[in-house]
Amino acid sequence: MKLSAASRRVRGWLPALLLLLAMSTVYLFGDSWGRLQNYRHGHDWNSGKNLAIAENLSPAHNFLMFIRERPGPGGAPDYEPYNRFPIGSYALIKLVILPFGDNLSAKLYAGQMLMLAMFAGAEVLAYLSLRRIIASRRIAFAATLPAFSSYYILYFNDMISNEITMDLFAVLLVFHGMTIFIQEGRFGQLLAKTGLALLIGWHVYALLLPFIVLGLGGETIRALQGNTPGNRVVVRIRSAAAALIRSRYLRLGLTALVFGLAVLGFGLANEYAALGDGTPFRELPTIRSIERRTGQNEAYSAYRAELVAWGTFLTENFRRIGQTVLPYAVTVHSDGLPYASSAKPLSLPYVAVGIAAAGACLLGMLFLRRRRMLLATLVLSGLCWGIGMRFSTALHNFEAVFYVGIPLVLFMLILVGLRRRLRWLPNVAAAAALPVFILSAYQMGQTEAQDRVLGVDTNAEAISDFQEMQGMTPGKGVYVQLYELAPYLQDVYHIIDYYLAGSVIHLGEKPIAGCGPLCGQYFDFVISGNRNLYPDNLLTPSNREVFLFDTGAINTAALTAGYRAVYDAVTSGVYGAPVARAEYDLFIADGKAVYYKSGCGAADTAHTFFLHTMPYDRNDLTVERREAGFDNYDIDFMYHGAVFDGNCIAIAPLPDYSIASIRTGQYVFGVGRDVWSVAIPLDRPLEYNAAVSAITAGDYGEPAGRGVFDVYLGETEVVYYKDPCESDDTRAQFFLHFIPADDSDLPPERQGAGFDNRDFSFTQSGALTGGRCVAIARLPDYPVARIRTGQFVSGEGRRIWAVEFAGKGGRSGR
Repeated sequence: MKLSAASRRVRGWLPALLLLLAMSTVYLFGDSWGRLQNYRHGHDWNSGKNLAIAENLSPAHNFLMFIRERPGPGGAPDYEPYNRFPIGSYALIKLVILPFGDNLSAKLYAGQMLMLAMFAGAEVLAYLSLRRIIASRRIAFAATLPAFSSYYILYFNDMISNEITMDLFAVLLVFHGMTIFIQEGRFGQLLAKTGLALLIGWHVYALLLPFIVLGLGGETIRALQGNTPGNRVVVRIRSAAAALIRSRYLRLGLTALVFGLAVLGFGLANEYAALGDGTPFRELPTIRSIERRTGQNEAYSAYRAELVAWGTFLTENFRRIGQTVLPYAVTVHSDGLPYASSAKPLSLPYVAVGIAAAGACLLGMLFLRRRRMLLATLVLSGLCWGIGMRFSTALHNFEAVFYVGIPLVLFMLILVGLRRRLRWLPNVAAAAALPVFILSAYQMGQTEAQDRVLGVDTNAEAISDFQEMQGMTPGKGVYVQLYELAPYLQDVYHIIDYYLAGSVIHLGEKPIAGCGPLCGQYFDFVISGNRNLYPDNLLTPSNREVFLFDTGAINTAALTAGYRAVYDAVTSGVYGAPVARAEYDLFIADGKAVYYKSGCGAADTAHTFFLHTMPYDRNDLTVERREAGFDNYDIDFMYHGAVFDGNCIAIAPLPDYSIASIRTGQYVFGVGRDVWSVAIPLDRPLEYNAAVSAITAGDYGEPAGRGVFDVYLGETEVVYYKDPCESDDTRAQFFLHFIPADDSDLPPERQGAGFDNRDFSFTQSGALTGGRCVAIARLPDYPVARIRTGQFVSGEGRRIWAVEFAGKGGRSGR
């Protein structure tokens, strides 16, 4: 039967209409209306952070992207910048939430709807691209819907973030431009889409890389195989070089690179202006972040290497591919449990599915001719981004959404390969795709609804409480007693940055005497979870969880008296001698660390104090701190310091467990550079001071060996000394090998080696004080013939320096 022109048009648009019907179920079954005053579980941290950045984006700050403004030295603004991403995504979020004024719930909802619109746009772009490539609406429809039905795609689709759904839309926008360029040669539209996408995010580069490499490679091969006079090799090479110079692929790559650098440079320029002209370029937060994520920062590099060891990386990413290939409706998961529990069931089967899917896609390229380049680009883009993350950061779950190209290509290849033998298959697959997508969206919505019923991280009451404060805090200083708020607000405190956007915020994480004697000078309000903190000045009596107080209620005189008592104890000698001397003298007494400096000025109080405490028993640390091996008690002078008679004193709490050693000092906030630092074991401070005095007085004589450290041999100890010394000199491990005069003195397990190994770290056995480093190791109680010592890089075995010298009789006097 011959169809009319109108029927043919309806039939042609039917897949697109069904696609829109499918996407609408995400809004319905995702219970988006029920999320009006909630975040989906696990979304609050990122959504709050990105909403805060968007809220703060304005001409008043030269479009600086920052999470929080805090009071800086002398009351000048101090920002926490976030300029390593393009500005376009935050500008778009700002544009969407701007009409809703101070309505926190409406802005949150608008941001979620923007993300879901981006999700819908990404799905439409994927469908339109596949339809162009395969010239079949049914196959494009049947491949697109299951590919967008996976756990990660559906879980993250409404998280308000520049890095997930918005970047996925950007990637598929450029892929659609690539498809039109290959088929129709329209290069201008590809450049325009690439520029627009790079204003949203950097994931586009993972798509551009294989496309440009494959395109240039193809043009080079064709030029080398072309007919040339005399078939001369030199002529062919020249022809290939000329083809490369004229190549639009090369122009695309260079344009994208220059445009991306310009976008990044815009953010860096704003960051530089905000932090002050005195900040070295390399110490800008964005540059420091790039260094960390490219392995240039030694401390972060070790942390990163442990997280993304090749075995962990491959297992994790193939598992992600496996979960991306399978629609959520057909996967095994635990409804009602948080996503961290339900995301990784049956890990090995998912790994197997992931390996099979990635391998099938790559092998399938061998059987294609016309469409190979575009499909290979789509498959390789996810793999390129995954490998890039292997060398730059930890394994974020949301990065899995960029593997969507694998199921798109896999499903398409299967249908194309089988349709000649099973002509009915595309129709059946297209018919099944819609219910699979709807069922997957429904199940994800049910899981989310059960999370809320179970009370997992809902914060509707908190939003309502913060809503009561709107219009009161913008432009004002707000001290937030984070430790007094509900646990979920402490864990995901970036949502507070969103709720209080436009205010000058300090998140007080430790309960140290309220907010200090200077609180009233720097802050107009205090926020706490304690309704009775200052009942006479409670400004939000109808709130239920979070309460706003006027700082006029703070008894500054009482707080000042507490600091004055500590100051008098220091200056009168009650606390004895300092355990370390640097820019500040450090005292340990009455369960606190006390910093004292006579004749201090504004520069001495401008930078944050860091305080790392290392316990004798690592089990004393919380689970999340055990990997780091220390607790962190950072404080700021303006909140936890006072000035008396022109002298400065600051007080930090100490934990109640037994402390083996501490490392403390000051650093430039947002930059991470230490202004000064000391490291000292708390059980032997007098011994270290005595060793320094003996060395400077010449009591040890000449060093027994010289390396990065001078090594002195005492009667009962080996002493390492360096002046001047910096914290970088202490990071490497020390090796210390004792070769006895009699091999029988060695412990049984060391007799085969021929020496006794007493390796140690500076944190365990050293002190950095007054710009000088000293470490002390004990001699064994047997006569020592030779001593070998120096420093090496842990995990590599590479020695930085080494010396060897004669030993002496053991400590027992034999």
